[in-house]
Amino acid sequence: MPHIYAENPFCSRRIKPGAIPFFFPEGLNEEILVERLRENEWYGQIIGPHGSGKSTLLAALLPALENEGRHLLHLELQDGTRHLPLTPEQLEKLDKNSLLAIDGYEQLSYWSRRRLKNKSKIQGFGTLIIAHAPFDLPILFRTHGNLEVAQQIVKDLLLGTPVHISESLVEERFYEQKGNVREMLFSLYDDYEMEYRRIVSHNSEK
Repeated sequence: MPHIYAENPFCSRRIKPGAIPFFFPEGLNEEILVERLRENEWYGQIIGPHGSGKSTLLAALLPALENEGRHLLHLELQDGTRHLPLTPEQLEKLDKNSLLAIDGYEQLSYWSRRRLKNKSKIQGFGTLIIAHAPFDLPILFRTHGNLEVAQQIVKDLLLGTPVHISESLVEERFYEQKGNVREMLFSLYDDYEMEYRRIVSHNSEK
């Protein structure tokens, strides 16, 4: 049996933010959220637990924000990043048409957050943050793990492959990972590999 997929659909590249579309609730889309952000003078926050789609939502919003003339600077902060990873020159270039999007905002120290807030007010640039708990910015959207969305993502990832993963297994993994959709998808990597090899072995014996 020939291989009909290039890689396991649950590998990191296939499930990283931006690779999977964000599933908006009925009546909501990118344009509506960008309008909300505009009404809040380009200040906002996306709040939610680990693996609930925060970074995926940000990735979905970026093109719409660029279409609105926002000059985007997107930062992804790693654990332990206490200071904003920008030089003074980079920070000074941010103006009223700029939007600083910060993923992992809670990593910054109190004083770093305070300095950033002051710079934003003085220079006029907007700030959109992603965090697990709310800060002192208008809430743009709250994300949460959703089993129905998780089921649809798995179905979409399996399109064009010979493997079937049951809804009951997806549900089991979803609750094992406490609603963390990202970790749930990672957990299906080995299940996919096992089923694919079983199919290959079965067909080679025919």
